[in-house]
Amino acid sequence: MKYLSIICFIFFAAVNPTKAQENNRENRFKQIETAKIAYVTKELAITPKEAERFFPLYNQYQNDIRALIHQKRNAAGGQRRGKNELQYDEEVLALKRKYRDIFTPVLDAQRATRFFEVEREFREQLFKELRQRSGNRP
Repeated sequence: MKYLSIICFIFFAAVNPTKAQENNRENRFKQIETAKIAYVTKELAITPKEAERFFPLYNQYQNDIRALIHQKRNAAGGQRRGKNELQYDEEVLALKRKYRDIFTPVLDAQRATRFFEVEREFREQLFKELRQRSGNRP
């Protein structure tokens, strides 16, 4: 019985920090996503009524982009590049064009197109902040 207690203790001690790291990463991801939504809302001047219609579409767009990224990473037996880069870029561009057309009835055409610029601007600001926090200032 004593050995079983020791084994259980070691198991939980080993699993607990891993779970804490996963929760920490998940929390950071949620914080970044929340900041991104706030940034997009502010920059595109999305009204609450527009937000009700826009953000479910935005979530689907995010899922589709993540699926493309996942597909690219897992293509060709785990190698990073299965398709060539141009094919991947074409798929991303086609997806962005599709969602621009989907976003246009909710936002206007100008803001639907600007969404992708705002998204890039947020990503650049995020990377800049991360570099500054790590001490690698450009």
